[in-house]
Amino acid sequence: MRYSTLSIIITALFFIGCEKDNLDTLDHGNELNYDLSTSNKAKNSRTFPENSSSVSYPELVRFTKSSSSEDGLVYEVLPGPAAIDPSMSPTPFSNNIEETVGSYKFEVSNVDSEDSETSQDAVTSVNIEFTGNDGTTFLIDEIRVIHKPEGAGHHTFFGGVGQNEVMHGNTGIGNHLMPKLLSYITLWGTTDLKNAETGEVLDSNRLVHIMTTTNVRDEDLNLITSVEEDQSDYNFRNVQTHVILPPQDMQGNFSPVMGTDHGFLHLMFEKVKLEEGQRDYRLAYEILPGPSAIFPEMSPTPFSNEIAIGAGSYRLHVRDITQGDSEDSKDAVLQINLDYQRQNGKSFVINDINVIHKAEGSGDHTFFGGVGQNMEMHGNTGIGTGLMPKLTSYITLWGTADLKDGNGNVLAENRLVHIMVTGKVRDENLNLLTNLDENISDLSQDKIETHIILPPQDLEGNMDPVPGTRYGFLHLMFESVELKRWKDFSQF
Repeated sequence: MRYSTLSIIITALFFIGCEKDNLDTLDHGNELNYDLSTSNKAKNSRTFPENSSSVSYPELVRFTKSSSSEDGLVYEVLPGPAAIDPSMSPTPFSNNIEETVGSYKFEVSNVDSEDSETSQDAVTSVNIEFTGNDGTTFLIDEIRVIHKPEGAGHHTFFGGVGQNEVMHGNTGIGNHLMPKLLSYITLWGTTDLKNAETGEVLDSNRLVHIMTTTNVRDEDLNLITSVEEDQSDYNFRNVQTHVILPPQDMQGNFSPVMGTDHGFLHLMFEKVKLEEGQRDYRLAYEILPGPSAIFPEMSPTPFSNEIAIGAGSYRLHVRDITQGDSEDSKDAVLQINLDYQRQNGKSFVINDINVIHKAEGSGDHTFFGGVGQNMEMHGNTGIGTGLMPKLTSYITLWGTADLKDGNGNVLAENRLVHIMVTGKVRDENLNLLTNLDENISDLSQDKIETHIILPPQDLEGNMDPVPGTRYGFLHLMFESVELKRWKDFSQF
């Protein structure tokens, strides 16, 4: 597996350090937002022993628009042996790929999630143009969504249009010669295939299936062959769209598509755009294995610019009593409720963290008693990894936790977890800042972000991928989070 060296990189670079000065805090009341307008340093600034942070983006993003981009290539899949089952040939699901030219855009309305003849799902606009392998320029400018009765056909059409659906592979939804994947938008309909130059209808009332999905082809454009597990690439910067006119009629009988030289069309667009979600997709996401944004020659790492979007919420309340490391530290996480959901529906939950109280001078660097406030970290500070830029962390902690799924089942026990509530260190396109020497994290009050990291190592720093995560680690991000501090607190 290509991520096998990941924990070696993290083990070497995740925790190295020395202690830095704190940042000023201002005492203005019992429960106040931080004043983030100052970056002055002061040695004794831990005014508020209790602090909290929270955010909630519970709904998965559901996009309604998809279109090609200028930097994305277009391919036609030509007849050949099925990549998943080479004994089946010729098929439209081969590795016989030819680059072509084309563009597309479409918009959908997803009103009904279940099949029904009265479904209101629709393609509200569409324009697809591309050049086939024989030089013909094709046009699709209208799609009539299929509203079939519930239970009719081989599988559901989700009312005609679906969003965030796991399909193909062994799901029973779609053709089993495609791997299991996540489809951000999927639709089934009928269309009139036209000659783009003349407007002539080449074939009428043809079945068309369109999906905007996670990436299912490797760097050599070979189709991945995993049908039982979704092994598609969730990198949101490389979303793909498939446009398929199969060689069959509405009843499933063999019926070649007229006007084509091989009886079907299967187009694939790379690096496409998804738009018009009900909220900004950049507010909750996870970092995927990829080249380090700061040192691209180091790959894979959990500090890349490859992201997968999701949804979630968290509430964190910490107590910071002890400034230096001590086995008698009173630092604690008083509350943690984390629930993160991937677009495919898989959830991760943490509802308890035991703060690490290590002996003074042990380990690679200080943990500030387990919980720290207003610390300058990463970059050239020696605290944290050199693969993150220098930043200001308003709350930072190290602890252990059980990672659970959405049903409460424990996926991984007693895992190392590191949480930081920081100034923003990713730009508007979610690319990581790369300055190691200067702290240019954005300290604006509306730009606070939270990093939740479960690295692929045990408490002794040995390689130990986190079970149930697929990548061996989790690096979850939340943007525009709320940060509060508390003056009055219980006595200990």
